[in-house]
Amino acid sequence: MTTTKKTGRPSKYSRALAEQICELIRSGKSERQICAMKGMPAIQTLWVWKEKHPEFLEQSARARADSADVYNDRRQKKADELYRIAESHLRNGESIPKGIVEAFKVSMQEDAREAANRDDSRFGDRKRVALTGADGGAVKIENNLVLDDVSLDDLKKVRALLYGKESTSADGN
Repeated sequence: MTTTKKTGRPSKYSRALAEQICELIRSGKSERQICAMKGMPAIQTLWVWKEKHPEFLEQSARARADSADVYNDRRQKKADELYRIAESHLRNGESIPKGIVEAFKVSMQEDAREAANRDDSRFGDRKRVALTGADGGAVKIENNLVLDDVSLDDLKKVRALLYGKESTSADGN
């Protein structure tokens, strides 16, 4: 019996390292930022680990969704700060310096976008609509088209409308 020797370096994957990576994701770091840190694996290695370790894939996906709160909290803090600035300037009879509101707005939009990217179900703009039948299953479609009372001339007119041509022969072709 011959054994084939594995090529390449042995994997550094461990449950502890996976948990450390997921905690960094949960804190708002991207996988690319994490992989640039000393002692962390390359981004391609993370992709391989997600394929080989389904529990890591699930854990990192949950951490990513949890991290959306970090960005939403940042956005809310900026909104509160902008409100305080506006309130202070109005109370003192001053105008808000040009560009301040726009800068806050752009930053808040970026945080909102990042929160939505990380957890679309809670922070995304996309709405989902599901159609279901009376019993909660698929929608039942019935075709009850009755043509008994429609004349042959009316049917020819409909055909001409549908197919863009006049039907002039006696057999309707």
